[in-house]
Order: sequence, then C-alpha cells, then structure tokens
Amino acid sequence: MMILILLILMIAMFMSRKQKVQAQARYWERINEFEAQRKAQILATAIKLERRKTADSSIEKKWQRAS
Repeated sequence: MMILILLILMIAMFMSRKQKVQAQARYWERINEFEAQRKAQILATAIKLERRKTADSSIEKKWQRAS
C-alpha cells in the first residue's frame, strides 16, 4: 500500500513538473511573439519617417529650383 501511495505521489510530481515546463514554454512563445510585433512596429515607424523625410527633402529641392 505504501508503495502505491509513493508511486501516485511520484506521478503527481512528474505531471506538475510537465505542466510547469509547458507553461514556461507558452510564456516564452508569447514573449517572442510580442517582441516580433514590437520590432515590426519599430521598423514600420522608421520606414514611415524615412519616407516622410525623403518627401520633405524632394519638396525642398523643388522649391529651391523654382526660386
């Protein structure tokens, strides 16, 4: 009987460790997804600002040529 109780406890400990490992894996997957989204947003903002800067400089060149 004592061996059966120990076996059940060992199985319960194994299951809880497995769940903890799975939870940590899901956590890091979500962190990596958020990090990828953040990098994409930063890149999109940088591209938008660069295009705006390029457009502004081309308008300034046109005004300089006109005057």
